[in-house]
Amino acid sequence: MKKVVVSAPGKVHLMGEHAVIYGHPALLAAINLRLSVTVEEQKKSSKVQIIIKSTEPTDHARFAVNFLLEQLNITKYPPITITINSDIPAGFHLGSSAAVAVALSGAVSYFFKKVWNPIQINELAYEIEKKQHGNPSGGDNTTVTVGGFVWFRKELEFLKSIWQLPFKPHPSLNHFFLINTGRPKETTGEMVAFVKENVQKNPDQMQKFFDMNERQVKRVTVALKEGNEKELIDAIRVGEKTLEGMGVVSERIQPLIRQIEKSGGSVKILGGGGKTDGVGFLLCYHKDKNFVKQMCAKLQHTIADVCLGGEGVILDEK
Repeated sequence: MKKVVVSAPGKVHLMGEHAVIYGHPALLAAINLRLSVTVEEQKKSSKVQIIIKSTEPTDHARFAVNFLLEQLNITKYPPITITINSDIPAGFHLGSSAAVAVALSGAVSYFFKKVWNPIQINELAYEIEKKQHGNPSGGDNTTVTVGGFVWFRKELEFLKSIWQLPFKPHPSLNHFFLINTGRPKETTGEMVAFVKENVQKNPDQMQKFFDMNERQVKRVTVALKEGNEKELIDAIRVGEKTLEGMGVVSERIQPLIRQIEKSGGSVKILGGGGKTDGVGFLLCYHKDKNFVKQMCAKLQHTIADVCLGGEGVILDEK
């Protein structure tokens, strides 16, 4: 029986979320959490031409599949089953929707066309992400596609700078982990729209936050390469304050951020953030993970390990 399996990683923003939509750079990394898509001919005949199985809601995946069939000019095909299995929690700003878009683009393209083209996969996934988030930068799907550490900048819709950085963080900086503050009430698309409103209301103030954030993107990148822990911690702290200034960090979470900073670490939101309650996962840098774990336990937050710089989209089985 014909069968294709494609997997894609989640991602984190080390710095640059939201500002990246307005022409500023972002530093992203693929992570060790992955999502897989299996496309296969149905074992038993069904009245439903396309069956999608997933532990998460399938609206996004169904749109993506219909879009891909149209873009790839696929009009006749046998009944198929698409199964999505994911280690990436949806709605927590770890790139779940980008991983779905990328893995589906790769799996559908290869299943029907026998074409494996990461550039095309990324382009298709970007169009799918536009539907999901309204005005994405393209950084998420790019990082999920190519993997590793990615410097991404979109100056115009047709002018993007994408660099897969030729290094991994200095071994001495192996102290990153995630803090789960709860799923945000707002979607990434809603947070992107919220920032856009703030830009329209206070363009000068928001530009100051974007410019300051850009400086931290560069500081974080150099610090990771050179193993400068002091510079890394300070850059993450300053970058987090710019995100708070943009209004994308819930006031409920800010006291925890200040506590971690006071204890010698640094921590920041990932992706869209949140306004009223949880902000999804925080990316934390701290040498004493047990101390942070105890602190978070009092607030009923959990922590999780994360490996930065994972492999991009992979054709696992064909």
